[in-house]
Amino acid sequence: MENTHNFTAPKINLAGIGSLKDLPTELLDWKLRKALIVTDQNIVNLGYVERIENILKNLFITYDIFSGVLHEPTVAFVEEGLEFTKGLNVLKRDYNVVISVGGGSCHDCAKAVAAIITNGGSIIDYEGYNKITKPAVPIMCVNTTAGSGAEVTTSAVIGDTSRKVKMVITSPEIMPVLSVNDPMLMVSMPKQITASSGIDVITHAIEGFISTESSPITDSLALSAIRITCDYLPRAYENGYDLEAREQMMFASLMGGMVINNAGLGYAHSLAHQVGGFYHLLHGNYSAILLPYVLDFNAVSVPDDRIFKIADAMHIKTNNKTQAVDKIIHTLQKLNEAVGIPKGLNQLGLSTDDMEQIAINALDDAVSFVNPRKGTVEDLVGILKAAM
Repeated sequence: MENTHNFTAPKINLAGIGSLKDLPTELLDWKLRKALIVTDQNIVNLGYVERIENILKNLFITYDIFSGVLHEPTVAFVEEGLEFTKGLNVLKRDYNVVISVGGGSCHDCAKAVAAIITNGGSIIDYEGYNKITKPAVPIMCVNTTAGSGAEVTTSAVIGDTSRKVKMVITSPEIMPVLSVNDPMLMVSMPKQITASSGIDVITHAIEGFISTESSPITDSLALSAIRITCDYLPRAYENGYDLEAREQMMFASLMGGMVINNAGLGYAHSLAHQVGGFYHLLHGNYSAILLPYVLDFNAVSVPDDRIFKIADAMHIKTNNKTQAVDKIIHTLQKLNEAVGIPKGLNQLGLSTDDMEQIAINALDDAVSFVNPRKGTVEDLVGILKAAM
């Protein structure tokens, strides 16, 4: 019986303190003429975009800057980015690289813009798996958060506000060709973003570890990411200039992104996506609140040894599966509390009136397909209610 586990990641991944200095050497091989930088105004104000500009200038690469990513990316931001490119260029869309500078929102918006430049149409046309048929303009991601993992994935999550849905768009054609993870670009992350993005890492890792598409490769990455997040996220949250903690969380995030890419996620993320489609707050907060309740729902379908391995990565010792699940849930909730994550979805505005539609949308979300236990709309509504 066939059981394939392909592994994909960007060809080049520059990682570690000071790794941005290696970007010019990598860019030389591409013989680039013109770049589109996709970012947000906060990243511009911090001076990080200027550092990329200086690298491009020194290599005689011309560039434009679209800084219109205001929050988690939407169809409107993608369309604004495309209109921006049309308005600036005499030759129109003559970029041979798109460079995103920021966190997952910037990376996902950049992927969408790069895909539409070559494929045409609207990003809505490409919701789901493998609907992008032509290679996107090459995408390079300079990452400033730890993190979404978007800098190393084949997916983009784009909000469609007209339907109150977050679309998951997945295709090998939007895989970045290069990522940069330099913790020096992460030290100024506000506490709230450090917490929300950091706690999302452990959600990626746990969901990927119990996914139906997990493999020994992704298992190793996931368990390491769980252990690192438990050990270092509180430190990064308390002191953003703790470079050891920042670098460790950067590695955990990078591992988590590779887990997403190759094992997938589950209901904590599909529900978090779709709650976000209604209420538009920080994604990581939603997934952090939901994960303990999704794990409780899934536990019956997860082999005992997998539960024990998660527990061990979280420094929990027990040989009883039920006790292990309870202790994992308790530890996750204590970690949430330690980094200021709200205790329930009611604190983030979730209304019981919206739960059924959110559950319906979540079951259609592409990341639901590898959840270890198949649920119904009623099951997912039950999880949402428990997480209130």
